[in-house]
Amino acid sequence: MKLTIEQSKLAEILETAYLAISPKPTDPILGNILLIADEDGIVSATGTNLNLTIHTTTTANVEISGQVALPAKLLTDTVSNVKGEITLEVENQACIITHNSGKCRLIGGKSDEFPTLPKGENPTEINLSAKKLQAALEGTLYCASSDETKLVLTGVNFKIDTNKWQAASTNSHKLALVTGTLDSEYSDPINFTVPGKSLGELNKILSQSADTSVCNILLSDRTIEFSLPNTKLISRLLEGEYPKINSLIPRSFEYEFTLERKGFESALKRVSYLAERKQKVAKILWELEATQATLYTEAIDIGDAVDSVLMKSVTSNSENISIGLNIDYLIEGLKHISTDEIVVRCNKPTQPVIVCPMGGLLNQLYLVMPVEIKQGFGKVNSQSTKAKVSTQTEPGTEEVTEVSTQTESGTEEVTNVPQATDDSETPQIETPSVVAKDTTKGKSISRSPRTKKEAATA
Repeated sequence: MKLTIEQSKLAEILETAYLAISPKPTDPILGNILLIADEDGIVSATGTNLNLTIHTTTTANVEISGQVALPAKLLTDTVSNVKGEITLEVENQACIITHNSGKCRLIGGKSDEFPTLPKGENPTEINLSAKKLQAALEGTLYCASSDETKLVLTGVNFKIDTNKWQAASTNSHKLALVTGTLDSEYSDPINFTVPGKSLGELNKILSQSADTSVCNILLSDRTIEFSLPNTKLISRLLEGEYPKINSLIPRSFEYEFTLERKGFESALKRVSYLAERKQKVAKILWELEATQATLYTEAIDIGDAVDSVLMKSVTSNSENISIGLNIDYLIEGLKHISTDEIVVRCNKPTQPVIVCPMGGLLNQLYLVMPVEIKQGFGKVNSQSTKAKVSTQTEPGTEEVTEVSTQTESGTEEVTNVPQATDDSETPQIETPSVVAKDTTKGKSISRSPRTKKEAATA
């Protein structure tokens, strides 16, 4: 094999293929990138870890066609640090790379031992805008679980029904859902789950694709192929039934608030410095008459903080509502919303809170579980606070997670807040209780949010 190619073109395909290379390959050949040059002047680079394969192409001046498997990291680092035109010449598994200031020789593996690209039988074809697919991944990947004991939750679940599609992810504490429409209709429902790690690499590739490009998806029983201009990503699918995401989202809301996203995120960051390190809980008082959301936090032996942001309210309810929420979860959700304004929807303080962008390319929502704070705000003292969405695994059955809260006295209080299990009603939700305590005397106290605000203003 012998070819001449611009450094930038070769570096681009090598860096893309390198995304599929495992840092600790199970087989030495999997630590290589397979380079193939054909007589038509097409050069391809392929990397794989057996679960994920990335194949990308470019053009070059090919004098002699052929193929070679070369060490992925060594090859990528070498090419990225030279400039101008490069000549690659392969003889007996050795590749000589000649550039404008010198040359080097890399010893590769046997190219015939490199795994072949997996191919599924009778695949279902789906066409989706690359820009919309990237927006869906940005809006869901951050909610995928990292706990591999529940492997199916480490991926993003896709569903297609006629011409409607959705992507969803959850780790049992939070949930993200993105929906849109397709140009084509499908007679049978389609349901599949793609590993989050594979989609993370796909997202990097999509960020470099043209806004007008279309991603051609070929879905088989065990694999899925995402085809973009000059690049293919092939991934294994995750097995197992994904939780019934849609049944976990409330259908109606008593309260709806519109806020400026960056202002709300900044207020959350300011009060987070004085929140308890373990729980990072903030109590948010939605004041309808004052048209503002007031945030409170307290931490033992550190201090407390209060902050507020303006809001617009759309609700028939005249009563204020206060909800305890995990600050880190809220900030994480806001980071993955691109619009300037957001909409917050909620019902009771013990039911899920929904955050949506105002507008945007796709319909997007983020569900976060509240933390019930009893007797005003007070000090957040519980040593273990967990809020989980109970995931429905089979029709008619639910996996219910109890939430335990340990109080100062060492007793454990279990709080279950069951809701309707029918798909047309609010799903079952588990919400923890955090009991407010006076740390100086160990007695329960009740503080007025309005008094706390006035004191902070003074």
